[in-house]
Amino acid sequence: MSKQQHLSERGFTVIELVFVVLLAVGASFLAFQQINSLKTANDNAQRKTAINSMYYALEEVYYKNHGSYPQNLKPSTLPSVDPELFTDPDGFTLGKEIVSEDELQKLADTGDASDDVATRLSAAMSGKGPNYHYEATDCDNAGNCKKYKLRADLTGEAEYIKSSRDHK
Repeated sequence: MSKQQHLSERGFTVIELVFVVLLAVGASFLAFQQINSLKTANDNAQRKTAINSMYYALEEVYYKNHGSYPQNLKPSTLPSVDPELFTDPDGFTLGKEIVSEDELQKLADTGDASDDVATRLSAAMSGKGPNYHYEATDCDNAGNCKKYKLRADLTGEAEYIKSSRDHK
């Protein structure tokens, strides 16, 4: 066997190896982008579902029973809505402070936070805030309101808004 034949049978060339590595890196990058895109779409769909559930409960249940809308919105206000829907994908709950005084005190005393508190603190420290917002307007002293806006901050899209119906 000649020396040239012996070298060509030893394996891959450097160019072939670089090409395969670059191809693998490119495929990994595309897969990562798709996974992030799917997660964002899923989170936005979750936000829209939650806002729609709250909206229909406000209109079809709360308003029909009270003749007005609540000044503040929290899970106990709309018992017909799954309480988990009030918590956005970043862990913030509508009608609840980012971190309550009790949670802060426990964190200060023990130096330990529950997974829920840790998630919210991490999101807040990275610049995120609550995704769900309820704004009641035209309220009387008893907390009965004539209008509201319910909205969700979406990722990569305009905010999702549901407003009260015009009851005349």
